[in-house]
Amino acid sequence: MALFSYYKIFRKKHGVNGEFLGILIKITGISFLTEFASSVCKDAGETAIANKVDLSGKVIIVAISIPIISALLETLIKVLP
Repeated sequence: MALFSYYKIFRKKHGVNGEFLGILIKITGISFLTEFASSVCKDAGETAIANKVDLSGKVIIVAISIPIISALLETLIKVLP
């Protein structure tokens, strides 16, 4: 519960879009899970599967971060003449 209240306070205090903050939290979770799964595969001697898990995690992260990238590009277009 304290985490959710901190999330709300942080969002209001810094004026961060809730959608973007949610995406960043999802990306953090995906990176932790991907790293854990990759480490388990490497410990089991399956380096090929570990590399595929790493690659799939990176692809998912890029796919999820598309709204942030598009918002950044829109901001750059507005700033640049």
